[in-house]
Amino acid sequence: MTDVPNLPRRVLLVSANPLFREGLRKMYAARWNGKASIIATPASMAEALSALDTYEPDLVIVDFDDKTINRDEFLNRFVTGKTPMQIMLVSLQESGQVVIYDRRTLTPAQAENWLNDPWRLMKP
Repeated sequence: MTDVPNLPRRVLLVSANPLFREGLRKMYAARWNGKASIIATPASMAEALSALDTYEPDLVIVDFDDKTINRDEFLNRFVTGKTPMQIMLVSLQESGQVVIYDRRTLTPAQAENWLNDPWRLMKP
């Protein structure tokens, strides 16, 4: 993945629920206004894992309530992968915060800065 600002970000929407996928697709397509492109909407675990390898998305939005998606296997693939990516777990059944996992590669200087204050981004 390249970090070219002019290219739209690649997004996967992972859910077996077609209403969930379509609702998110419509909502984010309008909100992102060309800054991101929904590149695939896998409906099964096998399709999702294949799409991760094929498309190398920048963002993956996962239906947290979808029992057909093995979250442990999915997150394990995320952790062991090499490309920068974010995963967002969204639940329609439970209100509360959205969980976002972010995998970034840092230079040694950036890592040093982060180690000095890893909670900087969490401060209000």
